[in-house]
Amino acid sequence: MTVIVNDENPLRTASELAQAGRAAEAIACLEAALARTRSNKERPANASLLARTAGLHCEAAGSLSQAALYYEEAIATADGDPLPLLALASVRWRSGEADSARSCLARAESLARSSSDADALKMVANLRAEWASEAS
Repeated sequence: MTVIVNDENPLRTASELAQAGRAAEAIACLEAALARTRSNKERPANASLLARTAGLHCEAAGSLSQAALYYEEAIATADGDPLPLLALASVRWRSGEADSARSCLARAESLARSSSDADALKMVANLRAEWASEAS
């Protein structure tokens, strides 16, 4: 398999590959871009977005464990962004890791509250409601 890596814009390349039904190549493209950032002490600002996007593609391909790893990487490189935590919470819930999912959700809610992120707070509430309805 030939992987097209566009150094200029790996996010766009990955998006085009995914839209063409080439999810594995999209993930490989993002992984290649992330690999170039991992040795940097100061990781570039887009490292979190690259990791989160790779997680989304893994999730769409049904690879929840791989998605979780990318979301964890996104969390480690994101300064106070609740979105990777929300994504990880959802993946952990669907993987049967309810305690870990709740912990991620609580951390995401805390970040969202501290930054007054109304959209993220709404996503927290939606996940809680979804989980409550599944539990009943």
